[in-house]
Amino acid sequence: MKSNLSIQSVLAKFDKNLDGIIKEDIPVLKKIKKHVISSGGKRIRPFSHYLFCQFLNVKDTSWLDVGSVAELIHAASLLHDDVVDNAPIRRGKPTIGTLFGNKTAILAGDYLLACGISRLNSLGNPELMEIFSQVLKDLSVSELLQMEWEKNPKINLKVYDSIIYGKTASLFGVCTESAAILANKSKKERALIRDFGVRLGKLFQKKDDCLDYFVESSASGKEFLKDFKNGLYTYPVLVLRENLSFLEKKKLESVFKKEERSVTDETYILDLMESKKVSEKLHKELGAEKKYLLGFLNQFPASAERQLFVEQLDRLT
Repeated sequence: MKSNLSIQSVLAKFDKNLDGIIKEDIPVLKKIKKHVISSGGKRIRPFSHYLFCQFLNVKDTSWLDVGSVAELIHAASLLHDDVVDNAPIRRGKPTIGTLFGNKTAILAGDYLLACGISRLNSLGNPELMEIFSQVLKDLSVSELLQMEWEKNPKINLKVYDSIIYGKTASLFGVCTESAAILANKSKKERALIRDFGVRLGKLFQKKDDCLDYFVESSASGKEFLKDFKNGLYTYPVLVLRENLSFLEKKKLESVFKKEERSVTDETYILDLMESKKVSEKLHKELGAEKKYLLGFLNQFPASAERQLFVEQLDRLT
């Protein structure tokens, strides 16, 4: 089995299913539906769900709907995020807010959620409804926390962890746990499999934060130092701050308090990151977490699907 062909085949199934779940009633929703599906992205969440269904030998055919609902929740959250962040571009394309206005983007996000919950409800599985409902709560709480704390110099690693749990990790956890539910696993087994997804989601988010400081735009696809320019206290900055003296922390805080950060400020933060060896610290930490995740996957028999997950994990990290 060729990995790329297998991945594309599974992703095509999800795209086709998403097309059927989003029941557009008016022309603008038809355009938004086309935009959401064509924008694609990596489809990491539904693909993780699919692979765990393979690992656990799930026979229930509703795996396709469950993975699709996870992707719809993610897509809806992006529409809402882009409005909150006033973002003009997403994955190299104009956002829904840019194309149709922010009010339309918010309502379209709500509509996607409604379509997803409707399909999930049709499966008649209260355990799935319970964990997906909790994800929606987690997303809302994390967005409120992020708005409260992202530019607050008093933010700490505990608060950051709460934010990324709700923003990213909770949905990853549901993608893996829902596979365990479809496989009729015990609550203890479900908890372990959910924990894998949560840890994968946190690793994914931390790695994404690191791209801002340590990978040039041409390689990452993100604007270099965008988070820093926006004055956001992301993971690399919080780790850096843990290694600063009192006076160094005060200077760092003064830079983040500015309305805008200059080229001199950019040089300052990069030099400080290098002098405190933040890149090396983060590489070691994230590498250890990746090692744990790979070790967890080794409990499943060697297969093309397991190799696919390992390859995806390598790409993500």
